[in-house]
Amino acid sequence: MFITDEVNDQGLYALSMYKSGVKLDIVLDDFIVCKWSKPCFTKANGNELWVLLAEKAWAKIHGSFHRIKSGWAHETMRDLTGAPAFSIKVSKEPDMWEKIVEADEKDYMIAASCGNRDEELEKSAARELGLITAHSYSLVRATSVELDGETHNLVQLRNPWGGTEWNGKWSDSSDVWTPELKE
Repeated sequence: MFITDEVNDQGLYALSMYKSGVKLDIVLDDFIVCKWSKPCFTKANGNELWVLLAEKAWAKIHGSFHRIKSGWAHETMRDLTGAPAFSIKVSKEPDMWEKIVEADEKDYMIAASCGNRDEELEKSAARELGLITAHSYSLVRATSVELDGETHNLVQLRNPWGGTEWNGKWSDSSDVWTPELKE
């Protein structure tokens, strides 16, 4: 997907996306759905225009904003990039850590989620740790650290919506971090 962050005099933009493996060129205007002078859906970082336009194009090829409200991250990544994508259920995948590290080393786009939005017990347990069930996080980095002779596999995730933060073991405020490990 390519889009310029520059505003043009005509207020028209073109983006390329993929749907079911077919490349589509989408033309759209720069009118953004707002409520109380703020965008209704995605929020840009500062005055970035591309985020809002990409979401609008995504909604356009799916027929409405309502139809893109939720879904699977791997399907979205596939349709935005045209690259192959797949989903893995961690609990059923042998050698999962090795696969995550290999994908991270190859700079693959990786998303993660936890729990089920319909299971109240899972939602409550996740919330206590600062996580949101059925929510997509992007993987920033995967690494292993040694502490007291034990190996700990760690992932650094980004919550694209912010608002909550991991507060369990290895969180920013956790006492397991030594200055050397933080470095």
